[in-house]
Amino acid sequence: MSIDFHALRRGDRLPPIAFTVTLEDVRAYLAATGEAAGTWSAHVPPLALGAYILAGLMEVMPLPPGALHAGQEFEFLDTVAQGEPLEAELTVVQQSERQGSNIVVFASELKAGERVVLRGRTTVMAPVATSEAG
Repeated sequence: MSIDFHALRRGDRLPPIAFTVTLEDVRAYLAATGEAAGTWSAHVPPLALGAYILAGLMEVMPLPPGALHAGQEFEFLDTVAQGEPLEAELTVVQQSERQGSNIVVFASELKAGERVVLRGRTTVMAPVATSEAG
């Protein structure tokens, strides 16, 4: 079951997003970004973790037409080993409508076991659905 972006309200929690980043995933990420591979022989590049969280968000909540990823903040708290099981929790911390746009801010927390390895905020905005606009 997917989540309707326009139905989200402050305090809503999305289903947890579980994933693991393998050596092959890291290699693909490095190839796509052009980052040097030598630094990441055992750990996951921090921004790759953020990309996986955003990909998971879009799986549980397809973005509506005209959606825009308007902002991103990450705080990287610890390293993550390749192959380590991870789970992201996302919560709506702000939702508002301004000038025909629905603006939603998600807080995210990524855990490796009991360790919090990343915290972040993602801002997404989309035109208010026609049926809601009036």
